[in-house]
Amino acid sequence: MAAASAGTGVPILQAEAAGAGAGRGDWSDLGPRIASSLVLAIGGVAAAWFGGAWIAGACGAAVAVMSYEWARMSEPEAATQAFMFTFAGALGAVMFASWGLLGYGAAWMAGSALLSATRRRSLAGIVETAGGTLYIGLPCAVFVWLRRQPEGLAIVLVLFTVIWAADIFAYFGGKLIGGPKVSSGLSPNKTWSGIISGVVAGAIGGGACGVVFGAPGGATGIWSLIGAVLAFTGLMGDVFEAFLKRRFGVKDASKIIPGHGGLLDRIDGLMAATLLTGAVVSLWPGVTSLLESRS
Repeated sequence: MAAASAGTGVPILQAEAAGAGAGRGDWSDLGPRIASSLVLAIGGVAAAWFGGAWIAGACGAAVAVMSYEWARMSEPEAATQAFMFTFAGALGAVMFASWGLLGYGAAWMAGSALLSATRRRSLAGIVETAGGTLYIGLPCAVFVWLRRQPEGLAIVLVLFTVIWAADIFAYFGGKLIGGPKVSSGLSPNKTWSGIISGVVAGAIGGGACGVVFGAPGGATGIWSLIGAVLAFTGLMGDVFEAFLKRRFGVKDASKIIPGHGGLLDRIDGLMAATLLTGAVVSLWPGVTSLLESRS
């Protein structure tokens, strides 16, 4: 793990040591984080609000950036090839999802992933290459598919509210409270206090969404539970992304977003929560309508 970060030449352990030293009590990254978050939030809400080509275009742009980040992390020696295969597979999935053909999108994405994996010679390399296409493409395609559902706008806004609340309070909870680390081997800055703060914030955010959408009195508690589950899922998605970066020996997926690193670093939680939400909605169509008032 003392290998240099892909494309940066900065040893990962040195970078992590610096990050650990810049943990609790260091707010030097707060300004850039707030500014970047506001820009991303405004763009995300606008795309979600208008839906259609707007949400598909936003997810397509995200796919392009994340494909680049995955390629530079997983195959720095063949980044161009890795990018093209990952981008083609993930973007195709998003396009099919925008036409309401999520199954075809999944098939296209799987085919691209397998084709790209034939370039690798080790089992680990095959898993990294094929998995990268799925890791990037599936959440983005499911996100577009969710927006197309009858309650699509509400679903997407709930995801935004819960995950952003969880991210914000996990950040401040970890900074202000500190305490035991989730796993020092994955990230020196993630604490259980941050995880708990994020889950509580997600529950509050979910309950608030229930009130805004006019849920019956008894359903507000269900909305809070949903918020807590989505928040925890999102935070575990962040931990998984930390594991991947540790696996590849990099500190950040890229430096595209000031204060956050890469786009994969920023929306990993949203990606995980989107997959869970997509699974629930596909298995239980109309579940969100049960939580809203029809009066």
